[in-house]
Amino acid sequence: MKSGNVVRGEFPKGCKLCVKGAKLVFFATGLCDRDCWYCPISKDRKGRDVVYANERPVRTLGDVLEEARRMSAEGASVTGGDPTKVPDRVRRVVKALKEEFGPDFHVHVYVPAESVEKGVLREFVKAGVDEVRVHPSFDPSTDRGAARALASLDVDVGFEAPAIPGEEKALERVILIADEAGLDFVNVNELEFTESNRDELLKRGFQRVDDDLSDAVKGSRECAMKVFDSISDSVDISLNFCPSSVKDSVQFRNRLKRTALNVAEPYEVVDEDDGLLVRGVIEVVDGRPEEVVRVFTELLEVPEEYIEVDGNRIHVHPLVLTDVADEGLIEDIMEASGCRFRAYLERRFPTWRGTVVEKIDLG
Repeated sequence: MKSGNVVRGEFPKGCKLCVKGAKLVFFATGLCDRDCWYCPISKDRKGRDVVYANERPVRTLGDVLEEARRMSAEGASVTGGDPTKVPDRVRRVVKALKEEFGPDFHVHVYVPAESVEKGVLREFVKAGVDEVRVHPSFDPSTDRGAARALASLDVDVGFEAPAIPGEEKALERVILIADEAGLDFVNVNELEFTESNRDELLKRGFQRVDDDLSDAVKGSRECAMKVFDSISDSVDISLNFCPSSVKDSVQFRNRLKRTALNVAEPYEVVDEDDGLLVRGVIEVVDGRPEEVVRVFTELLEVPEEYIEVDGNRIHVHPLVLTDVADEGLIEDIMEASGCRFRAYLERRFPTWRGTVVEKIDLG
């Protein structure tokens, strides 16, 4: 596939929307009874009852809806932790999303196999969940029970598991269990290094792939492909391998682009290669920012919507500020305004925090 996924059969709808960057990530809680050594969840979320919509800390239901609007979300993934630990919270959010964005807004939820038979999933489905993905325990008895319970739900259901090098037989067994129960798909994720699982991976002898830009575990992709090649012709279930690069290079970047196009201010432009917002910044260190604005609007005839004052910072359309710098007018503007300032371009994420990733000095 163009995204980098390897699919044998039907690509799950939730995955299609994820690749488009069209899924809001609702992190329902970091609480979970499992302690998987490969868990990628960050240390500030793992084991804690915290709630996020994408990168935004959630305090009210309105925060979730606003974040979905900012990115023109077409669906949501409900994740954790274990969302069944906070069932009322999940039901409330799913119902609100469906009411706000309509029945076609696609919601999928992740739960561990041990939580499937609690009966909570039926309540999730009643609330509007369209797809359930279960993280197998790799214990055959537990996973068979989870598969049977999943098969009774009237929505798309499947397993989602990591490809652990050397554990090909365990992954094959998970696929066979899912196939025998009549589930719709098995998603297999490339194992990757994160801040929270790095020590455990290294302790077990795993290494990064030979690529400075990737956090993927060496041998994980090969593990998945070996299993797919050996089993895909003998099962009816759809199989999907998701490389770690898809999360950063495809899903995340596409989500940034969608968000950036929605939230860009008149004085910002969207870098459509990476979804970052670019603005010009004049940081006044001596003088009144209003005098700098006067020079731009009155003497240089720059439209007012291309300029915003924020304390001692003035946001200016990047093309305007670049032209000013290229024409050698920085010193002239300082003299005309009676101000001293620093001028630069600022590249930032269009996320709730607006993290700045680069500053380019213009003089």
